Amino acid sequence: MTVIAGKILEDRIVIAADSQVTWGQAKTEGTKLYKIGENLVFGGSGHLRDVNLMRLFLDTHMPASADERDVLEFYAEYIEWAKRKMSGFEAHSSFLFGFDGKLFEIDSDFDVTYADFAAIGSGWEYARAALHLGHSPQEAVQVACDLTIFCAPPVTEFSITRQTAEGA
Repeated sequence: MTVIAGKILEDRIVIAADSQVTWGQAKTEGTKLYKIGENLVFGGSGHLRDVNLMRLFLDTHMPASADERDVLEFYAEYIEWAKRKMSGFEAHSSFLFGFDGKLFEIDSDFDVTYADFAAIGSGWEYARAALHLGHSPQEAVQVACDLTIFCAPPVTEFSITRQTAEGA
């Protein structure tokens, strides 16, 4: 159970996550949200196995860009890689990425969605409504924590500088 919320700001991309792992057991580090170098932040919702495999995959792989075709190719490579690591692997998770000036979600069904703000996980509706109303990702995650038993504080947040092809 989880909630992860992200938002593109003028100069950066911010993603925040709660700390609930499952059924009320909180863990404050290394479960859902990661910053990889200075240019990528991602959070995962679903099976912790999938999130941890994505984290390992990102040690040696990056999307070529945040364009849809490159993201799809990156995700297909992740699935192939994960199947080599774990016999019988099937993806059951969603990911929220801040990368290459964009915020995007990719699901196990290979659906890539871009947005100025987004939320995934069991508290996504509450967090997305809060983002729509102008709240920060950290505030949006806290709203979800306040309104559903499937999310729990503390809230973790990472940001990256917003860089685009034009250098903005």
